[in-house]
Amino acid sequence: MKLKAQPYDIEVGRYEIVINALDADELGIHAGDRVQIKNRDTITAIVETTDAIIPPGRVGVYREAWESLKAIPDEVVDVLPAERPRAIQFIKKKMDKLKLSSEEMHDVIADIVDGNLTEVELTAFVTASYIYGMDADEVEWMTRAMVKTGEQISFDTHPVMDHHSIGGVPGNKISLCVVPIVAAAGLLIPKTSSRAITGAGGSADLMEILAPVSFSAEDVKKMTTKVGGCLVWGGATNIAPADDKIIGVEYPLSIDPKSQLIASVMAKKFAVGADTMVLDIPTGNESKIPTIQEARKLARDFIELGDRLKMRVECAITYGGSPIGRAIGGGLEVKEALTMLEKYEGPTSLLDKSVAIAGMML
Repeated sequence: MKLKAQPYDIEVGRYEIVINALDADELGIHAGDRVQIKNRDTITAIVETTDAIIPPGRVGVYREAWESLKAIPDEVVDVLPAERPRAIQFIKKKMDKLKLSSEEMHDVIADIVDGNLTEVELTAFVTASYIYGMDADEVEWMTRAMVKTGEQISFDTHPVMDHHSIGGVPGNKISLCVVPIVAAAGLLIPKTSSRAITGAGGSADLMEILAPVSFSAEDVKKMTTKVGGCLVWGGATNIAPADDKIIGVEYPLSIDPKSQLIASVMAKKFAVGADTMVLDIPTGNESKIPTIQEARKLARDFIELGDRLKMRVECAITYGGSPIGRAIGGGLEVKEALTMLEKYEGPTSLLDKSVAIAGMML
């Protein structure tokens, strides 16, 4: 079917179009199906249907698809039904509690990165992983797939250090303290952080109060090489780009599947060339990991994956039953962290934890 294309300057995170329900009926497609759009190039996009927004004979194309299609307004394009990606059958396999192969896991992650899955399909994958978990092989394959589908950084100087906290504790602002301590000691620490998953703000959200956090992988390498470290938002770097798309589904559900937590953390560390990582696992009532036994098991899982990736992983099981420091909320937390760095003053919980984690890295 030939339709006139018009741009919708709305970012949706995947290739998506909207057509009139009458045109959809004629094509034999429904909302959530895929179509191929052809002009000089060809892309595959997910369909939305409408009775009112788009008149018959036109196709609305959202920003990502429009930029890839390189169309001009009112250009006539061919719209044809397309097959669903193979990854959907692998997601269903996971929902059936079956193990995915390395190739199947790669296909799922690649389709997440390329925006080929609907939110429903991506949510099904995240939920199945949350309910049934993944074994060590699947976690390794997911980690490698997340790295392979994004950019990687290689430093000339070693060792390259990294730090991560699994979060879940209010006021856990120690990354803002640990990164400059380690960098000041002469080690490289290219710290990429997530935005909030289960809390109000992640390390990247806090850092953004002080400075921009959206940089390319090349910028991360330049900054780290020049001053020893940085703290940036991983979602802007194209390092393990599947991670932020998965987090986008986890956040409204307030879930953080252990298998995807491990793969997410390790993929970002592996992609920046880290030789050693120190992982903070806060443990206690109301935290993500309520018991010491669960914390030790998670630590073993991280260490095992580190061995598979030839990365040294050290784990600190810390007290997560109360907030870190006295300040809760972006601006207040940043002020408390800066006071600690500049004057070595502040709450004992923040001072002790920051120094202990940095000491393990050193």
